[in-house]
Amino acid sequence: MTRGPDGSVRAALPRDLDRLAALWTAVALHHTSFDPLFTPRVDSEHRIRRLLAAQLREPDGAVFVWERAGDLAGFCAARIDRAPPILEETERAEITDLGVREGDRRRGVGRALVQAALDWAASRGVRRVEVRVASRNPEGQGFWRALGFDDLMDVLHRRL
Repeated sequence: MTRGPDGSVRAALPRDLDRLAALWTAVALHHTSFDPLFTPRVDSEHRIRRLLAAQLREPDGAVFVWERAGDLAGFCAARIDRAPPILEETERAEITDLGVREGDRRRGVGRALVQAALDWAASRGVRRVEVRVASRNPEGQGFWRALGFDDLMDVLHRRL
């Protein structure tokens, strides 16, 4: 657990699921301004709760939360992926989701959550972590680049 002046990072627990799903939904709605592709379904919060519950049980996954006085201000989900033994590197970690409540951004919450995920991955012997960030999200791009993440691949898509 990482403590800060106004909160701490800890592993998410099943008792956090409702608050975690609500926070995830709020962050997802923030992303709709970048592209309609990110628009959640009307019934998504229930589905998100089930997805998060599965992530909490996943042995190759971790979910961390930033908690302050019993309130969740942010979360970070990560997992380890393994590839066939074709290349030298056969595993990597991926930070699949990071979200910080709007009023708590730019206060070190996201940075602390990412550090918890990086420490978790390193403790499992993983040497590389990937993250996906929307190309139209300049705030997110700047955040990840400031933490030392750099370009690897471009993900191209086409609507039909």
